[in-house]
Amino acid sequence: MYPPFQIRGRVALIVYSYLLAHYHDKLDDSVVCSFLALVQDRSQGKPIQFITGRQEFRGLELEVTPDVLIPRPETELIVEEALRCVSTKQPVLVDLGTGSGCIAVALAVELPQARIFAVDLSGPALEVAKKNASRHSLSGNIHFLKGDLLSPLQTFNLEEKIDCIVSNPPYVSENDFPKLQREVRQWEPKLALLAANNGLEIYSRLIPQARSYLKAGGYLVVEIGFNMRDEVCALLGPGWQLSRIREDLNRIPRVVVAQKL
Repeated sequence: MYPPFQIRGRVALIVYSYLLAHYHDKLDDSVVCSFLALVQDRSQGKPIQFITGRQEFRGLELEVTPDVLIPRPETELIVEEALRCVSTKQPVLVDLGTGSGCIAVALAVELPQARIFAVDLSGPALEVAKKNASRHSLSGNIHFLKGDLLSPLQTFNLEEKIDCIVSNPPYVSENDFPKLQREVRQWEPKLALLAANNGLEIYSRLIPQARSYLKAGGYLVVEIGFNMRDEVCALLGPGWQLSRIREDLNRIPRVVVAQKL
């Protein structure tokens, strides 16, 4: 996993260009005080993304706050795999645990004719996701729903009609939580990180629900934690076909793609 405090892409270029252009500028006391306050925040482990309020994901600038996980490069693999799975012109997709909305927004950019549902238990997280959809003029492309997994979809008559369900669910166990980086452990929302049953709790509930809502031949695309490949794949059981497992740049199995038979 990449350090959550790295500045990448366009943000880094903007910062560097600004510093070069304003090298000889004088700073008044208020600016200095503000800067020192930010340095103090960073010294206490606050991620750069929460200080700037921004993070890039697949070339899209997104708003992030401590109410959501900071989008990571490996989560972009979910988007790539979902795009490989979708073949219809007007697909129906669901992003469970949408958080900042990074996956849903990225999919909406690539699939402008898609009907996308973004679900999260956290009301504050959904507000961030809505802002990110609006930022990229996608508010009309994504339905935001508050609730647990697929339960908010019960009123939409979508059983066996969904083409692809994607999720980056909580998968950190209680035992592993103290081992996380300070930036993650102290600043990112535990609701989006921790899962019971040694990190498998969400997968064990999601997989049977997904099978009820996916159409025949539909796909489930989920991010998994380190060393979770075998345990998550074992939960698939009859009615599923494991399509592929995508590794991240560190050669760690990161995304499981399964097809409903």
